[in-house]
Amino acid sequence: MASVYRVNVADCSISVQALHFCLPGNQPARRCKGGWSLTSTLSLLQQYSQQLPTEGCMPYKPDLQGDMDRIERCGRCSAPNRYASQGSFDSYQITTIWEAQRHIRRYGSVVTRFDIL
Repeated sequence: MASVYRVNVADCSISVQALHFCLPGNQPARRCKGGWSLTSTLSLLQQYSQQLPTEGCMPYKPDLQGDMDRIERCGRCSAPNRYASQGSFDSYQITTIWEAQRHIRRYGSVVTRFDIL
């Protein structure tokens, strides 16, 4: 996002705490021991990007014992990230180096992963 909007990365940083532990509505609270997949995280970004605050507004605060209530875990930060709320997230498979280079030139980054089967 920072590349596209030509702003400081800190102004675009999406709160990991909000994305994984403080989703809007009655979403069940996740726990650190549950694990996440890239696919489910990208799906959450697509669904909730209009509502997620910045990392500065809601920094990562692990609930290692699983005993924090929603206010402790999520605080009262509700201001959405002004850059993330202007766009949308999408994903597709890039299978060649050329496609990755082209994507980086156009959008500034790619998310990578590999699955061990």
